[in-house]
Amino acid sequence: MDFTLKAYQEYLEALIKNDFSFMRYDEYILSSKTGKICLVRHDVDRKPMNALNMAKLEHSLGVISTYYFRIKPNTLKPNIIKEISALGHEIGYHYESLSDTDGNIDEAVKDFEKNLKTLKQIVPIKTCSMHGRPLKPFDNRDIWKVKTNHDYLTNELGLLGEIYLDIDYKDIAYVNDTGRNWTSGKSNRRDKVDSDISADFSSKTELLDYLHNKAHNKIVFQIHPERWSDNKIEWLMQNTKDKMINFAKIIISLIR
Repeated sequence: MDFTLKAYQEYLEALIKNDFSFMRYDEYILSSKTGKICLVRHDVDRKPMNALNMAKLEHSLGVISTYYFRIKPNTLKPNIIKEISALGHEIGYHYESLSDTDGNIDEAVKDFEKNLKTLKQIVPIKTCSMHGRPLKPFDNRDIWKVKTNHDYLTNELGLLGEIYLDIDYKDIAYVNDTGRNWTSGKSNRRDKVDSDISADFSSKTELLDYLHNKAHNKIVFQIHPERWSDNKIEWLMQNTKDKMINFAKIIISLIR
């Protein structure tokens, strides 16, 4: 069964066996390292305790990754964030300011700065990543249409970059679980990158075979911890929720 911690461990062990090195996004942006590289990225949209469980599992396997946290009451848990950071993982800001301000870019910039300051009071923050908010009409990356100068990120905010905009994904396999599947174009409105590398898989078996035997030498492995659990009841509830959200995405796409 997929989307369990047991399955996630199998994926990580396949990458380890295939001699991949794991890097955090803040390290990757500054690095010129070559060879087999995997960037494990977690979008912590909900259920921060799930993120902590994954962080502990990764640590036990010698894997480092990046966790992007939303600034929402049910997600922003300072003690959990500090514990994940103490395990050696990077913490980043998962922003959605344009959605939260109903498309007002000037207000969104202020919201971004305020929330980033809040997160920086907990742990150091060096990278950010937009939250897709698929049921909203706004692309949160559009905030940067006002702040186009990269000096704003590096000098004013002290960040290394926005990972959708400041990384070239052309030669990176972008493997992601958005929509509770491994097909990037299915049930996925915004969490996409411009890559020349095919990374769509129809099943856990197919993905494992790829990670063991056919993997491209640069991989992003993008995970939403909320949908990964070994608890059968939680797993079933999240499975139902994901199906409902996917159906809502289809309706919204048809309307718009």
